[in-house]
Amino acid sequence: MADARLGIDALLLGDRKEQAVFLQTTVDDESVSKLIEVNPIERATIFSDEIRPSDPRNVGPCGGFSMQYACMCDFHAVQYREEVAWDIDTIYLSHDNRILNLRDFDHLEQKDLTAIVSALEYNTFFRGLKITNTRLSIETLERILHVLKRSMWLEELHLEALGLRSDFIHKLSIAVISNPNPALRSIDLSHNMIEDKGAGHFAGPIAKISKGVSKLSLSHCGLTSKGVNQIAQSLSLNQNVSNSLVFLDLSGNNLKDDVNNLYNFLAQPNVIEYLDISRTDTTLESLFGALLRGCSTHLLHLNVAHNSFNTKKGKEIPPSFKQFFTSSLNLKHLNISNCKLPLEALKHLLLGFACNESTAGLYLDLSCNSLSSQGAHVLESCIHGVRVLSSLDISDNNLDLEMASVLTAIGKNPSIKVLHMSKCFNGMKIKHISTVMEALVNLIQKDDFQLQELVLSENKLKNDLHNFINALGSNQSLQMLDITGNLMGDIGARLLAKALQINNRLKTICMDRNSITLQGYADIVYALEHNFSMRNIPFPVFDITPCLKQHPERTDTLMRKMQELLSRNGDGSRRGNGQGFRLQHGFLLSATHQILEKLVTETQEEMSLRQGGENNLTKLLQDAENCKQLLPKLQDAVRCDPHHIEVRLSKLKLELHSAIKHYLKETMETMLRTGIEQCPITLGNQGMLAELRKGCEEKFVISEEFLQNCLVNNAGSEVMNRISELEQSMASLISDRATDEVLEALTRYKRGLRLSDSPHSFIEDLQTPEATRSRSNQDYHAVDQFETRGLDLPKLGLDSPTKLEYLNLATPQLQSKRRSIARKVRPQSVVGLGIENLSLSNLPDMLKNPSPERHYSRSKLGSTNEQKDEECCDSISELPSQSMTLQHLVKGAVMEKKSVRDMAANLNKLGGAPSSCGVFGQYRLPGSHRRVFDIFLTVLLVVLYLSGYTIGPEVCCRSCVPREVLVVAVCF
Repeated sequence: MADARLGIDALLLGDRKEQAVFLQTTVDDESVSKLIEVNPIERATIFSDEIRPSDPRNVGPCGGFSMQYACMCDFHAVQYREEVAWDIDTIYLSHDNRILNLRDFDHLEQKDLTAIVSALEYNTFFRGLKITNTRLSIETLERILHVLKRSMWLEELHLEALGLRSDFIHKLSIAVISNPNPALRSIDLSHNMIEDKGAGHFAGPIAKISKGVSKLSLSHCGLTSKGVNQIAQSLSLNQNVSNSLVFLDLSGNNLKDDVNNLYNFLAQPNVIEYLDISRTDTTLESLFGALLRGCSTHLLHLNVAHNSFNTKKGKEIPPSFKQFFTSSLNLKHLNISNCKLPLEALKHLLLGFACNESTAGLYLDLSCNSLSSQGAHVLESCIHGVRVLSSLDISDNNLDLEMASVLTAIGKNPSIKVLHMSKCFNGMKIKHISTVMEALVNLIQKDDFQLQELVLSENKLKNDLHNFINALGSNQSLQMLDITGNLMGDIGARLLAKALQINNRLKTICMDRNSITLQGYADIVYALEHNFSMRNIPFPVFDITPCLKQHPERTDTLMRKMQELLSRNGDGSRRGNGQGFRLQHGFLLSATHQILEKLVTETQEEMSLRQGGENNLTKLLQDAENCKQLLPKLQDAVRCDPHHIEVRLSKLKLELHSAIKHYLKETMETMLRTGIEQCPITLGNQGMLAELRKGCEEKFVISEEFLQNCLVNNAGSEVMNRISELEQSMASLISDRATDEVLEALTRYKRGLRLSDSPHSFIEDLQTPEATRSRSNQDYHAVDQFETRGLDLPKLGLDSPTKLEYLNLATPQLQSKRRSIARKVRPQSVVGLGIENLSLSNLPDMLKNPSPERHYSRSKLGSTNEQKDEECCDSISELPSQSMTLQHLVKGAVMEKKSVRDMAANLNKLGGAPSSCGVFGQYRLPGSHRRVFDIFLTVLLVVLYLSGYTIGPEVCCRSCVPREVLVVAVCF
């Protein structure tokens, strides 16, 4: 009856047109007939026909909301806002958005919002009302309650962070119960302090909603175990909830006490897909026991972060914990961060997922669990077998040096595509960072581990990030990289620019908070000119803000240029033809083919010494020469201009254009026939039809240029890029296998093994079980059998070319010799090496004159020994053994307070008077030790010179400081 009275009031206030539309859209004839006496009775039929719409399409857009809103403005005596009607009829209708969000109108006054909410009372288009983070007047809240009491179409109610209290929840419960046909199924009251009293009021309507609740969000509502138990009890009493509730969020409430009603509800068979019980202080043992019985079938998203285990140290974890992860059928997201996971729980979790064969594509968040070294051992031993994982977050776990072994184990799990390592290096010892970063470089360089996303944010790695950036250039799997907050500076930006010029896979990179200036971003913009794969670089707000203050125009130009290049890449421009082939061939030429050439030369020398060789060996040497150009030959074999696929795409474009043209013609004829049927007088004229046909054929067409851009340039470019990658992979596989076989055969010959008479039998011999078992050992030691001192190879800090460390190996464990010696990591740059970065590998050789010891040894030895002594002096490959250690002259002696001259005299007594060559002239050292000592002495001289020392009366032959000062420095 109140509905009809409201309708009559609005009817009396509006004009004639508004009266008719309002009656047609809001008031039913039965309600009106109860208020109006119709005499004679036959007039009731006429009245009913007048207010009943003949066609629902005549109501207007969005269920006639604009006219209903106009009537409610008259009813509430507020001004009609045309912008409200336009937004509803245009924006909401175009997006088919059936949730009315008051944020679109929060710039209006509260009384305007009251009229908007009131219009929902009889509207059949909108299915929900959403209001968040605002304060509503009492009148607006009352209208919301009135709409809930009357509406038969409102299904979703989102009232988030409105400052609601328990008294409003009580009124809300009465309104829902008073509605004879409530459609409400989704309720969100998050961030409103309704407390247990409000939960008690709200439990009533939950139990009585006939269709059941599909979504219930009560996060951060100040609830305790008492209130949650009441809600859970109501959910259990409603028989339809077990088949309707798919979303349950109780996070941010205090559930320290027993919540048996919640556990009992979760233990019943249900269809919950999203469950969030984070930050509730609940005990995880009891929770997973309930989840095992009722939620293992449909649960997709589980968040139990910031909770803890009650299991005491030494007590076993309940079996239900492991069994849930084993039996879960559809789990895709598990957040168990900040739970201080016991080692036993971590092991059960990983082993449970390792036994799960039902789900896949799981995101596992183990961050902030303080796993430390013991947890790292558990991860190392279990993570490689968890093949359901696709994303792993191990951020901020204080793994320290053991992080390297964890990364090695992760590399053995090819299912992991996303890895989060935020704040993993904070608090790590400086001496361990390089080891962990080397393991990370090895991880992204593995051919059998295709990591697609890597997050290294907030680690403050600074210069330690440089080697990782150098390895990005050749990486062919990473598509998203986050290095935010690492303070790498302009040097890191320059190295990143170098990597981007050859990397053709990265699509997104986040690099804010890295202390990069305009110079660094200028380098990156320059690199993007040659990069056609990068699509997104989030705007670096923190780094750019200081630059905007100092150089606003230059900063604006750089950022615009960066966005233009990224937009260009989004249009589907293809990279230069053959870039992948040339890149791969360059890696081979850099190291592998050089060593292969050295190996061929030594084999030929041995053949000449043996005065003859096998026929197969001669052919094998020819294959070795041909291997050097095999990769470009493979490229040339498949190269054709235009490409076969591009020709096919062009033909497809023409076929599609013809098909579209034919379809549009048929569509035009169909529409014209329909128009003639509806309006035979107007459109039945042949002249009119001819004019319409001509207009449609001229205006409504799709040009070939449009199809060229969409099909060939955009989609076709993506297809051609992928085909190019597959061609490169095929060629690399063939070239690698050929190179491996040649190296294997020459290695066998070098070891004195004879080749088979037939190349095929030789290859078959390699595939025997004995050869297969021994091949891995041969792979690692084959290169060590040959001297490579004559090669012009890059040195990364070590002067000994006989060691493989100078190659900066991509992976520690490899299956082929080509992969173990191909240099894919860019050498360390000399840019930015300051005093703090000085090391033995960075110091220049400042000792130009030969040492006296070398002259002395040359006078005693012949030409052969002289050459060996020269090699010994130029290399530190042979470090001293236990039997060859330097004797500490003052070790173990009780040091008394003596003057500098007394200490010098004592040293002279021990070793004799100093010769003219200096203090250390009489102490002969091996060549390698001498070189280490020379470098140490050089650094010492520099430090003393910078400290202010001047030339004294007695000087050494290679120093500019007093002799006594050197003696004191060395003694200490």
